[in-house]
Amino acid sequence: MNKNHLFARAYWSSLLIFILILTSCTFPTINAGEDQSAAITQTFAAVNLSIAQTQAAMLITPAIIDTPIPAIVDTVTPSPTETALPTATIEHKTLPGEPPGGTHSGMTDADSSGTAGEQRARAGEFFTMNLYERPFNANTMDVYYPDLDIQKGVLNRSGDWVYVVITLKGPSPEGTMRGFYGLEVDMDLDGRGDVLIMGGQPGAAWSTDNVRVWQDSNNDVGDNAILSSDPPQAGDGYDKIIFDAGVGADADLAWVRRSPSNTNAVDIAFKASAINNDAEYIWGAWTDLGVMNAAWFDYNDHFTHAEAGSPLKEVAQHYPIKALFEVDNTCRWTVGFAPKGDEPGICSVPATPTPTFTVTPSLVPSNITGIVFRDGNGDLAYQSGESPLGGASVHLYSGSCGSGGGEIASTNTGSDGRYNFGGINPGTYCVDVNPAPATYTARTPATSVTVGVPKTHIVNFGYFYLG
Repeated sequence: MNKNHLFARAYWSSLLIFILILTSCTFPTINAGEDQSAAITQTFAAVNLSIAQTQAAMLITPAIIDTPIPAIVDTVTPSPTETALPTATIEHKTLPGEPPGGTHSGMTDADSSGTAGEQRARAGEFFTMNLYERPFNANTMDVYYPDLDIQKGVLNRSGDWVYVVITLKGPSPEGTMRGFYGLEVDMDLDGRGDVLIMGGQPGAAWSTDNVRVWQDSNNDVGDNAILSSDPPQAGDGYDKIIFDAGVGADADLAWVRRSPSNTNAVDIAFKASAINNDAEYIWGAWTDLGVMNAAWFDYNDHFTHAEAGSPLKEVAQHYPIKALFEVDNTCRWTVGFAPKGDEPGICSVPATPTPTFTVTPSLVPSNITGIVFRDGNGDLAYQSGESPLGGASVHLYSGSCGSGGGEIASTNTGSDGRYNFGGINPGTYCVDVNPAPATYTARTPATSVTVGVPKTHIVNFGYFYLG
């Protein structure tokens, strides 16, 4: 047999093997009755079709990944897999530095860790005024989130950057911060939030991942009654997102990280341009994991009290937490100006100096003064950040409390929650608030005061809200 015949035989054998391989794939099958040339023609047509389809796919797909072709078992066809579209590379030009020391503006918040084992919050919940203390899961409240339980918030500014440090009770059991952390800014001081900045699941380094900045473009956050609960929600809350994980007009607008100096804290940094370089505004801190829907702000406009539930067992008709869960926020504080105390959502204003009295040298009287306040943490001791109760009726009686002494004087607290009885001579007196403000319990009891040498006696009355 000559070499030409050997070559021809090898050629047709190779071609036959190649055809058999192709027929085992998804190309058209060759029938036994078809002649060899027809089979060859059909096979190469299929090959050309496959090549054309591959080239077309290459025009759509920007990069080809050399991945092994999955094997097809019997007649089962694998489900198509979605291929993620490529995302634009975000180039950061400026990163935040370190938050400056001190406290330019700040507030404290209730601690729910002590009552977490009882599936309840002790204080800090004021649903009708848009204040929440809900670092628990829904319905059973048997899971407490220390990494959502705000202890305090601090704001400072350095150059173009505004820094907010939110201190939590602690990290999760796994040592992480699972929630979203941030702040709400009221720039026109009308009680409606204007900008919401939130960053989720922060890591050790500054990052824009999971950081978003929203604006309320139509001034409807808070619905009709500002801060108060008035569902059903008529507006669309924060309706405009201006920054989404580095995507926006400024790729460096807002950042988040786990604080390197405090494992219980989260740092947020944003450029002052995010709030139009406003020099005077009010802000409050937020954590959120259960809802995190900017379009539903204020949450007490989106949910009724019955729908939201309550973390307070004393509010039996609403307990436990339901639709509004795994969220915590603080009262608000001012930046760039001294608060008057009547700003919407403001924390209680610190004590003002007690006025001096002009008296005769023969008799120097004392005074009894203090503040009636909403007790944010349930300890019945006034602290900066706890809200005043205006209009409370305070009474002064002769003799110690319980002795049956007659009433000497009475007064109502001002909008700052403060009262004062002046010209008090030496002796024993009883101070009480009567009647107790509606819906408040766990009150500071009537207090006896012994007046001796001339001085100012401070008697504060705390009321824990149970609604």
